[in-house]
Amino acid sequence: MNIKKLSALLLLFIGVIVLAACSNGGGTDQSETKEEPAKDDENTVETVQYKNNFEMSLTTERDSDTEAVDETIDVIKNSNKVVLLDLGVASTFEALGLQDNIIALPKGENDSILGPELETYKDEKYVNLGGLKDPDFEKIAELDPEIIMIGGRQANKPSIEEFKKAAPNASIIYVSAQSDNYFEDIKEMTTFIGELYDKQSDAEALNKDLDEKIEETKNLVSEKDKTMMFIQTNGGDLSLHGPGGRYDFLYNPIGFKSSEDDSEDKTASHGNQISFEYISKANPSMILVMDRGAAISNGEDATKVDVLKTDVTNNVDAVKDDNIFELNSVRWYLNSGGYKSAIAQLEELQEFLNEVK
Repeated sequence: MNIKKLSALLLLFIGVIVLAACSNGGGTDQSETKEEPAKDDENTVETVQYKNNFEMSLTTERDSDTEAVDETIDVIKNSNKVVLLDLGVASTFEALGLQDNIIALPKGENDSILGPELETYKDEKYVNLGGLKDPDFEKIAELDPEIIMIGGRQANKPSIEEFKKAAPNASIIYVSAQSDNYFEDIKEMTTFIGELYDKQSDAEALNKDLDEKIEETKNLVSEKDKTMMFIQTNGGDLSLHGPGGRYDFLYNPIGFKSSEDDSEDKTASHGNQISFEYISKANPSMILVMDRGAAISNGEDATKVDVLKTDVTNNVDAVKDDNIFELNSVRWYLNSGGYKSAIAQLEELQEFLNEVK
């Protein structure tokens, strides 16, 4: 009887062990199922952090009061729903082979604000948002972008609020290059876009090429050793862009010597108005002319370079030696600030420097 009881207890003990072993096996399977969110991981959105630092105008008026924006934003990687409002940066996207990630950008009437470096974007597959200062917010809302890249012309509170209403889920980031850090900003943006789309080595190669082009131009400027005046024409108005202004990068780092004695006065965004007498007194060796009127009117309001040749200026060295050079106004006024546009600007300068007498 005792043996029977002992056998029964032994069988019961073995049964418990078997059940426990089965239970442990099931637990392992369940654990792997819990980890299955590996499929969810595949759908997890990767992001890159972006330091969004800029001065935001409080109104759309020129010379408005500003407010500093200083924030860090998580920007979605590899997005193919980018609305881009800085045309210079559009040239960087193309240089990296990423133009098809852009769904819309401002093109102006009849693509009039797209310069030679942006011919690709004339294709109708890129939605035209209109002008740089007044983009079509309704179209932006329809497109439902993931990223909106803005520039200086949209960096104002009313416009940014409209962007937020049109695309509440989009990351809105400021991408424009600043005049006092122009080429470095372009390179930093190229690096960022490279990181955003896993094209770091391509971005590094572009930055190297840009550095080489900058050095070539600096050396040529030094070799020619000419004083330069940058004049913006706009109908009958003449404006000077000197050191500290919109085209400060021509003086530093490129190295042009300013012909005027106004180094203490910072040039306004649209230049400081000047007269023919001012040009005569400054007596530059060469003059670079950028026609703002032509840039914003599709060439209809162009001003001939000969406007600078008057009885008052006929003794100016640049006039006597025919060292007056007209820049591509769309490139310099509307499309600057990106890789391809910067390369084209430097090549344009090199061409003029090789012609200067």
